Amino acid sequence: MPVLYRKVQNKMSGSENYGKWYLQAVPHTDITTKDLANEISHATTVTYADILAVLIELSVAIRNHLLNSDTIHLEGLGTFRTGIRSKIAATRKEATANNIKATRILFRPESTFVPNGEVSEKSHRKGVYVKDLLQGITFKEASEIVAAAADTSADKKQGNG
Repeated sequence: MPVLYRKVQNKMSGSENYGKWYLQAVPHTDITTKDLANEISHATTVTYADILAVLIELSVAIRNHLLNSDTIHLEGLGTFRTGIRSKIAATRKEATANNIKATRILFRPESTFVPNGEVSEKSHRKGVYVKDLLQGITFKEASEIVAAAADTSADKKQGNG
């Protein structure tokens, strides 16, 4: 299934891009932990209950490590770490935990360097980093999917499908 997108017009007055168009990804389906456990259990010899238990404990373990300021690297997936946003302090002494305004989880997806065969002036390989989880990605406008689904539904109602 391709990644779906829709066309959106910028309607923020005052923006240099006002009236221009951009593409926005459209989610297809919400997948839950139970959905993943079911899918994995059908693709392996491990039971649904065992996979569900592991996935639940994975989230607990990741949380514990994030709270301990650890970086968690899951091969093939990426790296998680804790980030903070703080107020500016005038002096080192005034910079304390009380200045922390927000916390967040930072995720850096696993990526692989794909060389393009060229070499820079400094003898470095040239190429791009490709996110492993997105290798082979394709795109389709969401309205095309909706139209195709509507055609199929109409055919079924008319007895053609």
